[in-house]
Amino acid sequence: MRQVILYILCEGYTEERFASKVLKAHLKGYGIVVKPVILITNRKKNIRGGLLNYQHVKNDLEPLVKHSPKKSYEKHFFTTMFDFYHLPNDFPGYGDAMKIHDCYGKVRKLEENFKQDIWTDSASFIPYIQLHEFEALVFCGLEHLLSDYPDMTKQIDSLKKVVENFDNNPERINDNPDTAPSKRIIKAFESHNQHYNKIESGLSVTSKVGIEKLKDNCPHFREWIEKLENFSEK
Repeated sequence: MRQVILYILCEGYTEERFASKVLKAHLKGYGIVVKPVILITNRKKNIRGGLLNYQHVKNDLEPLVKHSPKKSYEKHFFTTMFDFYHLPNDFPGYGDAMKIHDCYGKVRKLEENFKQDIWTDSASFIPYIQLHEFEALVFCGLEHLLSDYPDMTKQIDSLKKVVENFDNNPERINDNPDTAPSKRIIKAFESHNQHYNKIESGLSVTSKVGIEKLKDNCPHFREWIEKLENFSEK
């Protein structure tokens, strides 16, 4: 039986930590080895993180596929973890996707065009674009922020009401410049003179919530995870 190796091209360090800790531990139970890679945005200076344009994605993803070891005892698969919020408008089919009213329709169209541009009709690549950004996953377990910030009960309760306003679906929290998930969390922290550490708090909360609850609360995330889990059967 061949070993299944999954490469995840991550937009930044927050996604990489999540993939390295939370997702890796979950997929290990399916016999899948997770290898996260952070997107390079400046090769000369080796600067990683921050999705500025689609060419950065191609510059990293295509060589990753081309140079992955071809061994008879391994099967290699590839995915991404990018935010829909501030996604560069030069992604394949971006204009047409934005004409779709529902955010799920938008992101699925973007993923479909993305896949066709990289690999036509290939089952080894599952593109994933997070609605609307990584912090939607944090909204699944806001109460866990109190472990590190016990005096912020009022602010956390206010953030919980945000989820209720979006039908208890964190993925639907919109992506306007001042109301994206991360903006809302940062604003709540600043109102209490606190600094929100996106990387550490993001990892802490999602670790405590667990993949299964994240799947229960975030439909698009669930679709992605289930596709990754199925790699073990291919």
